Amino acid sequence: MKQLRKYFILGLFSALCISVKAQDELRFTTSLGASAYLGDLIQGSPVFKQSSLAFSFGATYDFQSKIRGRLNVSLLSVRGDDKLSPRADLQARNLNFKSFIWEVSALGEYDFLDREAGFNIIPYAFTGLSLYHFNPTTIDDNGNKVNLHDIGTEGQYLPGGGHPAPYHRLGINIPIGLGVRYEISENVALGFEFNYRILFTDYLDDVSSSKYATQDLLNAGQTEAAALSYRADLTKFPSYNMDLPRGNPGSKDVFYSFQMTVSFKIPDLTIFGRGNPFGGRRTRGYY
Repeated sequence: MKQLRKYFILGLFSALCISVKAQDELRFTTSLGASAYLGDLIQGSPVFKQSSLAFSFGATYDFQSKIRGRLNVSLLSVRGDDKLSPRADLQARNLNFKSFIWEVSALGEYDFLDREAGFNIIPYAFTGLSLYHFNPTTIDDNGNKVNLHDIGTEGQYLPGGGHPAPYHRLGINIPIGLGVRYEISENVALGFEFNYRILFTDYLDDVSSSKYATQDLLNAGQTEAAALSYRADLTKFPSYNMDLPRGNPGSKDVFYSFQMTVSFKIPDLTIFGRGNPFGGRRTRGYY
């Protein structure tokens, strides 16, 4: 994973250098909308349930009239709360989390219609690779913010075996998305975009293991982790069955966003006296 992250960062840097030198085809993009996640703390109808604010910005470079590369930075949040579940047993469990996520993406985009043929409403698709960081937190019964990763609510820091290892908060995901844009002029466009991220972790919400480690945490004196691994009020729910699964390790978490986009052409510039290294072709204004 460390080697993969190293190559990813080097690739982003190389792509950025190419974009800086290729001003003729460079566009700036910014987006604002909502983000949400799918995982063990979301039940029922999942579409943008418990959503949060999402913001993105980046740049694109046109390789052809229908194909471009894109560098994108996203700042967003995700959250989930058992109290909003339709299931009584999960309401009783009372787990919740929030997480801020930053994400840097290298993407390829493909237009389904050719803007050079005169279309100004253009649907498109994109995919690529992203480096992202998350950090699930909660508020304890005393009103204090707690980093759940650091206390090990599923027994990650218990001595001996039999419990999960601490999870990584920095990782790689695969974004897959669809969008549509309306080209107002040669230089400005508005649009909407849906971006779905495939993750390789089940710990975006700090919940994965099929078993509760609460009693083992109490036995080891890790009282804070025990209190936040299972948060039912025993005076209200004395018969809650802790043999029920805490999470589903066989199903990875995902997060997604839906944003309105604005893009415009960056004025032609000369960097160190160099022009476009890919040739002098100019396309009709895109996105």
